Amino acid sequence: MSKTVLFGSPIYSYHIDSTSYDKEKLMNIILDNYKIDKYRNAWDDESNMHHSYNDWTNNKFNSSKDVNKSILLPVYDKLINNFFNEKLKLNEKIKYKYEIVNYTCFGDSQYMKAHNHLPEFIFTCIHYLQFDPTQHSCIRLFNNSDYGTYAQHLFPTYYNTIDRVEDDNSFMFHFYDYMPKEDEMIIFNGMLHHAVPKQQNTTKPRIAVVTNIKILPENA
Repeated sequence: MSKTVLFGSPIYSYHIDSTSYDKEKLMNIILDNYKIDKYRNAWDDESNMHHSYNDWTNNKFNSSKDVNKSILLPVYDKLINNFFNEKLKLNEKIKYKYEIVNYTCFGDSQYMKAHNHLPEFIFTCIHYLQFDPTQHSCIRLFNNSDYGTYAQHLFPTYYNTIDRVEDDNSFMFHFYDYMPKEDEMIIFNGMLHHAVPKQQNTTKPRIAVVTNIKILPENA
């Protein structure tokens, strides 16, 4: 039997060698900032977490923006170039630009509301610096199709029987929980709403770096 997936939103996964950059230095800066204020959040009034978005220039915290760039850019350059030129099936090369926009740090009971990265960014990348599946919550990605909302009412027997952990079945559900690994970077379509559910019994922070990719005009 063969299988073809239609109209899907794939999650691409890369392993990032933790020895290919100064992970310890970057982690120390983020953890020091987390100790200063566990609830650093200049983005919204719903989420409960520490992150740097809209707050890079806050003198209260050690600046991680330049460190992110100097430490991670050489690694990301190579990875994202591979993504566009090897992973994606493009008929011709296109111009793109990426930017490290944020780091996130979640402690016990902390969470992030659902959101997406449209209209500007076609892809979102999340690099997990510290992640323990026994302590940390997944990334929850929401189904853009209405089918995922009403399938349970149309086909309750099938809905209640199929394995919701199997990604092939994700079209049937309102959301899919993806459990990442430490040192993994995932890349997915920026239109997908995603969230971080509340951490439970977490003794060490869940830490990730977020990067956005945009497609540039042909003559840029």
